[in-house]
Amino acid sequence: MRRLVAAVIFRKSDGKFLILRRKLNWSGWEFVKGRLERETYKQAALREAREETGLRHLKIICRLPAEVIYHHHNIGGQTISMQKAFVLEYIKGTVKLSFEHCDYKWVDAKTAHKMLTHVSHRTFLRFADRHVREFEAKLKKKLIDDLSKKHPTSIRFNCHRISFNYDGRHISFSVVKAKVKDVGRWSYTKPVVFYDRNLKPKTVLPIVLHEAIEKYVAERYGLKEDTDAHKVASAVEKEFIADKGWISQQRMVADAWVKTNKRKIGSLKFY
Repeated sequence: MRRLVAAVIFRKSDGKFLILRRKLNWSGWEFVKGRLERETYKQAALREAREETGLRHLKIICRLPAEVIYHHHNIGGQTISMQKAFVLEYIKGTVKLSFEHCDYKWVDAKTAHKMLTHVSHRTFLRFADRHVREFEAKLKKKLIDDLSKKHPTSIRFNCHRISFNYDGRHISFSVVKAKVKDVGRWSYTKPVVFYDRNLKPKTVLPIVLHEAIEKYVAERYGLKEDTDAHKVASAVEKEFIADKGWISQQRMVADAWVKTNKRKIGSLKFY
C-alpha cells in the first residue's frame, strides 16, 4: 500500500487556504500532497509543503481525522493508496512553486471546495475548515479570558486625556465630551474616547476607562467592539470599581446615565 500525505495550508490573517494548480501528469487544483520517504507523516507533510511551495515557516496545527483509501492502476507495484492529511498554519514567506504546479491561489473554504479536483481533497477541506473554526474560537476565548484578568495601573485622567498601563503597554487617548445619539458607537468611529457632556466629570472615569480598554483591545487584537471587546472592557471596569471600593460611585454613574439617556437599565450595569 502506498502511503501518502496531504498538507492543507491555512493563512490565519484572512482565513484562506492555499491550493495549487497541477500541471504534471494531470491538470487541476489540489492541496500539497506527496508520498512518504522513510519518515513520519508529520515530517512528510512539512517536507512536501516546502518542496512544492517553497514555504519554510509553517506550523502543524493538527492531523485531520479523515483518511482516504482508494484503488488505482499499478504504480510501482501498488494498486492501493492511503492518504492522511494535516492542517498547517502559514506563518510567513513567499510561495515559490515546484515543477509540478503552474499556479496557486489563496481562497476561502467555499471557493476551494468548488475548485478542488479530487473528492478526497474536498473531504480534507471540510474537516480542516471545521477544525480551524473551532481552533480559532478556542484561541479567541482564551484571549478574552486573559485580557479580562489584566488590570490597568498608573491611571491618569484630567477630563481631556486618559492614560494608563495595561497589557504590558502604556495606553493614552484624548478624551472628548460630546452629545451624541448612539452611545454604543461613541468611540468606535473616532480616534478618541468620548463621554456624554451631561455627565459630571467626577462620575465618568469608569466609563472613560471602559471605552479606552474597549478601543485598545479592538484595535490591537481585532476583537469586535460591541461584543468581545465590550466583554473585556466590562470585566476590567468591574474589577477597577471593586478595587477602588467605588460602590457609591457606581450608583452615581448609573443614575446619571439613566437620566442622560432616558432609559432603564439593570442595577449592576452602566450602559
